[in-house]
Amino acid sequence: MNYFAKLINNIVIEVICLSETIANGVEWCVEQYGGDWAQTYDNNPAKAFGNIGYTCDAVNDVFVAPPVEPYVEP
Repeated sequence: MNYFAKLINNIVIEVICLSETIANGVEWCVEQYGGDWAQTYDNNPAKAFGNIGYTCDAVNDVFVAPPVEPYVEP
């Protein structure tokens, strides 16, 4: 399976899965859906999967999780 993340300002807003292999999946996603896309991987332990809200760091080819807000008791 191939996963692709739709980006707005380098933030992931959607992730799709293509069950068939496409030669250039990023270009295919742009042609089909428009916008900016990046490939993300669920089977590479060296890279985080590009979940919604993650930031795409294209220079280092990784996705960075958003910061976690500290828990504050009410």
